[in-house]
Amino acid sequence: MFNWQSLSWERWEKLRERLPHAVLIQAGEGWGELEFARTAAQSLLCEKPRPGGGACGTCAACNWFVLGNHPDFRLLVPESMAPEAEEGAEPGKKKSEQIRIEQIRDLADFLAVGTHRAGLRVILIYPAEAMNPNTQNALLKALEEPPPATVFLLVTTQPDRLLPTVRSRCQKLALSIPDPVQILPWLREQGVEHPESALAAAGGAPLGALKGAAAEGDRLAFVAGLGRPKFDPVALAESVQRVPLWDLVGWLQRWSFDLLLARTTGRVRYHLGQEKAVAEVAARCEPASIAAYLRQLAQAKGLARHPLNPKLFVEDLLLQYQRLTGQP
Repeated sequence: MFNWQSLSWERWEKLRERLPHAVLIQAGEGWGELEFARTAAQSLLCEKPRPGGGACGTCAACNWFVLGNHPDFRLLVPESMAPEAEEGAEPGKKKSEQIRIEQIRDLADFLAVGTHRAGLRVILIYPAEAMNPNTQNALLKALEEPPPATVFLLVTTQPDRLLPTVRSRCQKLALSIPDPVQILPWLREQGVEHPESALAAAGGAPLGALKGAAAEGDRLAFVAGLGRPKFDPVALAESVQRVPLWDLVGWLQRWSFDLLLARTTGRVRYHLGQEKAVAEVAARCEPASIAAYLRQLAQAKGLARHPLNPKLFVEDLLLQYQRLTGQP
């Protein structure tokens, strides 16, 4: 858990006083939401919790949890996020960006037996929006009729992509917005040279800023392409093939938001130091058209984890951007 999550942890401790069978942890992407949820899960499994409910870090349960082999804990993530040894995917095969329905069905045996340590059993699902509707429906039975001594922790940055029936069966815990006063020193400790601009580019998300700093060259080259008076959408799409689609759509969203902000207020939020380039492009765009493109990008974000054809997916977004900026 990170220092900017102390207020969120207080809310978690309050919620634990009457622990529900399912908690929906909501946060912005890159806020450290998975780390928070893992800390919460460990605190539930700890056999010698500290005052306030934090894990002791020294008992057998904590040691097993840290090593990743606690018998009463399951972490469900997409295959693309799983450690290499756990993936089970064929070499060269594209890893799934979704939590598959088989992963939910495989919980049946885990839930059918009693707990190994006579305590709680915890299932952590991240990101919950990586479950498609069929997978979410498969989870519903366990949420509607939870086994004894079982807690589900669902973590999401896109709660609107969860079925209402799933959301209604969870108690919500919203993480607090990270405070830059706490984030900037941490980013400097991680070796980020320009933490203010990195944090701005990531929309205030600490882990997003850290990750973005590692890919800063790719991002700057991409937005430089967006800022040119004329550019080739196909060539630009080709140049960013190695960038995860989720990140790429995020870059487009933040650039387009700054176009709208520059067009209407003369300011930028994400691209500090690039105000001139943003303003030049924004001058060629109508605010209503930028807003419409942002809505299209929001829809694209929902498909970014599992597009039918990644290359065509990016090319289509950039062709729409080309039309937005009035380029031939």
